Amino acid sequence: AASAKECSSIGRAPVSKTGGWGFESLHSCHGMALETDHEKSMAKTSPTEFYRQVRQEVSKVTWPTRKETLITTLMVLIFVAIMAVFFLIVDSLASFLVRTILGIGG
Repeated sequence: AASAKECSSIGRAPVSKTGGWGFESLHSCHGMALETDHEKSMAKTSPTEFYRQVRQEVSKVTWPTRKETLITTLMVLIFVAIMAVFFLIVDSLASFLVRTILGIGG
């Protein structure tokens, strides 16, 4: 392991956004543990228990109704069409300006 003199962050406040929030340091002077304390304390779940937990969580989800889904889809399609027309106009205008400035074409 490295001595405290080799690492400039010893005794200083963390500079990164993750400092002090449970993330392990990646400084070479701190050494890297193969397994963290959090990983050691996590219980292993069986596939059947995992499936049961997934089913339980999915049952908590508030799914949209068919009407909400259709309305949202229609809104997205209308907005996409409006944006397509907008960008067609902007592109045509930019193309016209470039051709006029450079004297290219018709």
